[in-house]
Amino acid sequence: MLPGSRASSRVHLEEAPVTDKIDDESSARARSTALRLRLRIAAIAASIAETEDWVADTLDSLARVRPHDAERLRARAAHARLFAARERAQAALYRAHPNSTPGTR
Repeated sequence: MLPGSRASSRVHLEEAPVTDKIDDESSARARSTALRLRLRIAAIAASIAETEDWVADTLDSLARVRPHDAERLRARAAHARLFAARERAQAALYRAHPNSTPGTR
């Protein structure tokens, strides 16, 4: 190999031994983190549902004072309420089964 060539400038890395063993402490830490994340997802989904309900109420209020846009505004309000219901269902799943992934029980 010539000095300065790519081959001569390679760094030799030592291989770390690979183990299949996961110790109890790291496993417990992973379960704890997963549980916290699932509960956080449930809280966020519930918050999104509340926001969507607020958006729907606002759109309904606008529909009352803007009759020429009422049909479109009410349709969007209905869509927001549907989305809110889906988010509530997701939140309920995450809360009811905090140790599993929703839909995979």
